Amino acid sequence: MNRKHLRRLGATAGVVAALVSVAVVGATNATGSQVEPTVPGTLRVFAGPYEQAQFCENGPTPVISGANGGALAASPVKFGKDAGKNRSYHALKATFEVARPGEAALITKTEKIWPNGMVFNLALGAGELQPGGYRFRLRTVGGDEASAWTPWCGFTVTR
Repeated sequence: MNRKHLRRLGATAGVVAALVSVAVVGATNATGSQVEPTVPGTLRVFAGPYEQAQFCENGPTPVISGANGGALAASPVKFGKDAGKNRSYHALKATFEVARPGEAALITKTEKIWPNGMVFNLALGAGELQPGGYRFRLRTVGGDEASAWTPWCGFTVTR
């Protein structure tokens, strides 16, 4: 190759490199953008790490043991299939409120989304809640924005 061809090749390589970097920056901005916080769905209660979910809608009131603790959970969207694939979901958090019916919140805590990007979870330790009726709700927090609160989900704590 002569110098003329090398200069053209170098100029073309520079243009291609510039286009590739623009495409990469564009893709990073598109996938790295903040997901708009939406009201979480599929509220559920777990009586233990190996127990099945007790759903808040269309079923009996969920029950956990005060002696063993449990967990409260929800999905960032109603089981959104793409939540785990979309890296921007990993920046979401959820603020949980736990209260006795008709009373102010006993627990208000903000938790990061689980690494798979599909679950908000609040662990309740053994003895953290006394036996009786409770309810919880949560909202999604992303950046400076927050979603509306979910409806309350009632649950019972036994001994």
